[in-house]
Amino acid sequence: MSKYDHKKIEAKWKKNWEKSGIYKTGDPSFAKDSAGKPKYYVLDMFPYPSGAGLHVGHPKGFIATDIVARLKMMQGYNVLHPMGWDAFGLPAENYALKNKVHPADATAENIKVFKKQLGLLGFTYDWSREVNTTDPEYYKWTQWIFLQLFKKGLAFESYEPINWCPSCKTGLANEDLEDGKCERCGSVVEQKPLRQWVLKITDYAERLLNDIELLKEWPEPIKEMQRNWIGRKEGINIVYQIEGSDKKVICFTTRPDTNFGATFVVVGPEHSLISSITTSEYKEDVEKYVSAAKNKTELDRIAEGREKSGVFTGSYCINNLTDYKMPIWVADYVLGNVGTGMVVGVPGHDKRDFEFANKFGIEIKRVVVAGDGDTSPITKIEQVQEHEGEMINSGFLDGLDIHDATRKIMDRLEEKGWGKRVINYKLRDWVFSRQRYWGEPIPLVHCEVCKNKKYNYIILHGYTGTADQNGPGRGDSNNWRPWVKVKLEERGNKVFCPNLPNTNEPNIDEQVQYVIDNVNFEIDENTVIVGHSLGGVVIYKLLEKLNKKVGKVLLVDPVVSPEFPDKERLNVKKSCDWKFNFEKIKKLSDDFVVLGASDFATIFEKDLRFVADKLEANLVLAKPAEGHFTAEEEPVVLNLLNNTGWYPVPEKDLPLELPKVKNYEPTGTGESPLAGIDKWVNTLCPHCGGPAKRETNTMPQWAGSCWYYLRYEDPHNSKALVDKDKEKYWSPVDFYVGGAEHATRHLIYARFWHKFLFDIGAVSNIEPFTKLQSVGLILAEDGRKMSKRWNNVINPDDVVAEFGADAMRLYEMFMGPFDQACAWSTKGVIGCRRFLEKVWVLGEKIKDERLKINGDNNKNIEILLNQTIKKVTEDIPAMRFNTAIAQLMIFANEASQSSILNLQSFASFLQLLAPFAPHMTEELWANLGNKESIFKSAWPKFDPTKIQHSEITVVVQVNGKLRDEIIVPVDIAEADAKARALSTEKIKKWLDGKEPKKVIYVKGKLVSIVV
Repeated sequence: MSKYDHKKIEAKWKKNWEKSGIYKTGDPSFAKDSAGKPKYYVLDMFPYPSGAGLHVGHPKGFIATDIVARLKMMQGYNVLHPMGWDAFGLPAENYALKNKVHPADATAENIKVFKKQLGLLGFTYDWSREVNTTDPEYYKWTQWIFLQLFKKGLAFESYEPINWCPSCKTGLANEDLEDGKCERCGSVVEQKPLRQWVLKITDYAERLLNDIELLKEWPEPIKEMQRNWIGRKEGINIVYQIEGSDKKVICFTTRPDTNFGATFVVVGPEHSLISSITTSEYKEDVEKYVSAAKNKTELDRIAEGREKSGVFTGSYCINNLTDYKMPIWVADYVLGNVGTGMVVGVPGHDKRDFEFANKFGIEIKRVVVAGDGDTSPITKIEQVQEHEGEMINSGFLDGLDIHDATRKIMDRLEEKGWGKRVINYKLRDWVFSRQRYWGEPIPLVHCEVCKNKKYNYIILHGYTGTADQNGPGRGDSNNWRPWVKVKLEERGNKVFCPNLPNTNEPNIDEQVQYVIDNVNFEIDENTVIVGHSLGGVVIYKLLEKLNKKVGKVLLVDPVVSPEFPDKERLNVKKSCDWKFNFEKIKKLSDDFVVLGASDFATIFEKDLRFVADKLEANLVLAKPAEGHFTAEEEPVVLNLLNNTGWYPVPEKDLPLELPKVKNYEPTGTGESPLAGIDKWVNTLCPHCGGPAKRETNTMPQWAGSCWYYLRYEDPHNSKALVDKDKEKYWSPVDFYVGGAEHATRHLIYARFWHKFLFDIGAVSNIEPFTKLQSVGLILAEDGRKMSKRWNNVINPDDVVAEFGADAMRLYEMFMGPFDQACAWSTKGVIGCRRFLEKVWVLGEKIKDERLKINGDNNKNIEILLNQTIKKVTEDIPAMRFNTAIAQLMIFANEASQSSILNLQSFASFLQLLAPFAPHMTEELWANLGNKESIFKSAWPKFDPTKIQHSEITVVVQVNGKLRDEIIVPVDIAEADAKARALSTEKIKKWLDGKEPKKVIYVKGKLVSIVV
């Protein structure tokens, strides 16, 4: 009998699989073998190829997805199971710096090592679809996505303080921190004002939160982590006038019911208002305090129980409800860059506020009484009532439950103009810049000439609108146009913002002529035209009539086919007859932008897309300050008119490749090493053709991993991110497996980008991943995390060499529940190796015909096989690999003890074992005379009629002691079971002629007789 030689067998079948191309994935559009097959896309979170290589914990998830992929192949699916490399970022660069090797060379070598290690385990990866985030042909499309975000106003330049790692010498997103420290190196993070690019992920916060409900097959703990990270809070921004000033303080609160007890306001040290509200008497103290706060981490500042500190600004604001003069303090327990950066202090009903007020002698008022009826002055923190109670000392709120009071006071504050309901999020915009070398270049160019160029603006209102804040007409008499006009004129631009004639009964031709007759500058390529609502229709007619090219056109919530809720407005509908020559109009500017409200009931998104398509315009959907963009200040409108001097690299010039350099050490100054490469930095402006400079910050590591799953679907497409038909076929990912540590970073980022890609029509689904499964860690044998520091790392190469890839695959799936942490045990690997040897012996016996394979079937084996087919078929998709393997072991043990084994039964058993131990099962399958791979065979099905034995053994007890066993039909009736038990010779002896007092039948198990 031949010995199980895993090295020989595994080498043989790896070579065979590679030569046959069995794992090459077909697309239905061109591959005959996939035509008509259902698809199944199973995906691993692709690895970061570090210099340390893989340890035995890394492949756990990869083995699991491989098992699922093999099952689906055998069940007739067209399976996509790809692999690639997430290779940009700090770890690779830090490794390269430490080892004095270029990041590109280090990354290439690390990938080579990883790929070799993965190859040892015999995975089903289609390597023709391999992606690498550092490949220019890949990051060309990462840059393309960034440009779409930039064009939609979702990528913006910021100078706010950010998380700065002094060791890594780069800015970090909040998601890159762990307990206030750099996730990569463990250094304490500082707050440092820095120029950087930021992505407005907060614009998608509501959708990211609401759509969690669509993720039916995600683990609940992961979904809850995302909900908490997004952190939605409903509340109100309360406005307080600063005494003796035209400035205001705006404080967000979820508990306005306690505002009758508000006695002070705290401003975070980063807030821009501090310098203007601090009086000369307190200026020195405030400046010292603000400077000291910069050296503290956010975690330290907001830590519970930390002693409060602060300084008085010298200014007061007025509580409108009580006319109380509230002192304004600066304190570092408030973060000046979160929300409004200010909080109102209610020390009687907030423990942080109580600690602050108690320390600095600020009045504490009680406005809530709890169930204990205590109405005494609050002097101890134990008396602070935060979460329940009834209102007192609060005027019109007295006697109300705090929840009812909250709703009532919000209504009152809004009615009086003292506040506005808002929704805030814990989620912050994504800092997208790194001041390092090893990352995707940001494809933007800055031109000082274009930035300083002055434009002539025409701003047109809509139906019943005005140019003035208090002009004639019913509609948006409070509007943003005067505010925008002032802002643009402050920058040296000319602005023509007329009150159009007959706004209640609009005649578009008349209004167009009014603009032409009254504008006081030449309309040309230095002109920007802005039209709100029906003003957009005026723009179409104006451009048609002038037939002159202009610089930019911004359409703010443009009317298409208005549906008014109160009555018909025939003049408006007539104005929107759509007999416009859009082919002509769209040629009259190179920059059309449609800005639409994401929640306006009269102008629908489909209408906005209709206009954008007609004009080939950039569509930007945003939540306005007021519905239909009718507030006095609409920052999003002004942002789209801001001339920052930044322009996208033309898409035809992508990829913008990372230059090859010798010196890539971080500068630590806030500038990337790229800033010193003049030849690369100096370029031409894509807008005016003059001298300009490239952006020198690079993208963070997470950029390339936000969308890689889409590139696997069409990895060699040079003309599009992904072919629409292929994306529609393969998406969404059916099953995604990876570490739970990515719940609030990669998984939120990827969902954000995917929703954006859906909005611009690049993908067909609103969520990228249907089913998600987290991987439990494999710890070292000492119970600690594997680490070079502890000298407890186990190399998979060594395990495979000694025990075989199949034994390692089996053990990692058998060691415990897949999503739970387990400690490695070499004894466990040995046990799985012995199981495989047992199966090998079975195969050899069949080959040598030492088992009767043509005789009568062994009924017990037949039933056990059907039970095994059922369990393994159900357990693999449910990730219950350990119990599936246990069932396979039970079958192998039973078969080993039997002298009869049906050939087909053994073949079916091999098919069940094949996803777990592919190499050995291929060999044994071939030994049975099969010419094709076991993975081209059909997955076995169980026979429901053969899932149970026809007879069972029932034990018989007398006075609680086992006295006999009887074999009975599995469906025997209770009376018959009792009768059979009482009739056996052994039981008659124990009864000794006595009549039983009681006979109890436990179905399928025992008969208990009491005498």
